[in-house]
Amino acid sequence: MKKPKPLFAAFVLSLGFAFTNCSPDKSVFASATEEVLIRSAWTVDYYYNAQDMTDEFTSGRLLFSSTGVVGYQKNGETIAGKWSRKIDAANNELIDLQFNTTNSNVGMLNETWKLTSRSPNLLQFEDNSSTDIHFTIKTQ
Repeated sequence: MKKPKPLFAAFVLSLGFAFTNCSPDKSVFASATEEVLIRSAWTVDYYYNAQDMTDEFTSGRLLFSSTGVVGYQKNGETIAGKWSRKIDAANNELIDLQFNTTNSNVGMLNETWKLTSRSPNLLQFEDNSSTDIHFTIKTQ
């Protein structure tokens, strides 16, 4: 009877550990959201904070990059900012927007937004700390 080779035994053992220590892959959802965000320009389709404030964003557009930079363009001006995403303890996907601006309209986007719906052409968010503020973007 042959003795098992140490290398083969280590391989079989590592496969056993790999399959018994599996956890859900959250990066699949995250990468899909990132792909949707960075593939095109976005307009604010709806913004609600105690009243419909969508008109404040007319003719503006958001541009997301894979490096975490976001720009808000309107009337030939671009306001730079940063964006990031994470998954919270309740498994909600959060998108944080932070623009360096004194522009009060663009400043309304400076929030951590909970993603509530995603399609290739439309993303819906609500303020992570208040369900009374809603924000929807769509592709141009």
